[in-house]
Amino acid sequence: MATIAVMANSQSGDSMIDRLVRVLGSFDPDHPSLSTDELSERAGLPKSTAYRLINDMMRHNLLQRDPNGRIRIGVGMWELSNRASDAVDLATVARPHMMAVHDFVGENTQLGILREREVLIIERMSKPTAVIHRSKTAGRLPAHASSCGLVLLAHAPKHVREAYLRGPLAAITEKTTTDPTVLRKMLATIRTYHFAELAGHIDDGTTGIAVPVFDSNGLTIAGIGVVVDSEHHVGGPAIMQALRTASAGITKDLEARGTTVVD
Repeated sequence: MATIAVMANSQSGDSMIDRLVRVLGSFDPDHPSLSTDELSERAGLPKSTAYRLINDMMRHNLLQRDPNGRIRIGVGMWELSNRASDAVDLATVARPHMMAVHDFVGENTQLGILREREVLIIERMSKPTAVIHRSKTAGRLPAHASSCGLVLLAHAPKHVREAYLRGPLAAITEKTTTDPTVLRKMLATIRTYHFAELAGHIDDGTTGIAVPVFDSNGLTIAGIGVVVDSEHHVGGPAIMQALRTASAGITKDLEARGTTVVD
């Protein structure tokens, strides 16, 4: 892949790198492809600027057009992201252990890490028959509304938890807990028992169950969990055991590989 040359600042004061990041940030799991005009609007760029930048990025395979002429993230970005990403290393190690959980539960299985105020889903497994859930690989969920998020918050440093609890704490459904005092008690319980179980906090009729994934030093680096139908799923204790077995396996394999995950 060709190397992108360093570019000068624009007259508006934002650098070319700023604009490039805004273009790439315009894509998300709900908008995997965009028209040129949509991309210009979402990136907050004049159309002429957007057209030039898009063409430059396409020449470097950072963007590409699909068969319908819409713009998508290009294979060049995939190459870059897979060269030196700690998250990719973690997902690779976790995959066989997640598959064991997925085969046992038969529902959505996911691995998440904490990024700012959200859980970034770095790996996800599902089946056509699995309960509908809004999480997607490379997608994000509010930390306080997801089981993976609460596991990560519970084991985060106290100043991180308290900063998060100062808000905002948006309600996704009627059951989403947004009271900081209640959340603080929930996090304390999760720290004691090392698991979180939330029913209907993101999608009505679904339950999220998650446990922490530790590194060799006992620091929490991820959350592994499942999202199942609240009424029709195998027993909670059995799911919990499957998740804890997977978590321990990930920790062991990370240590064996000498992989360091930077939070």
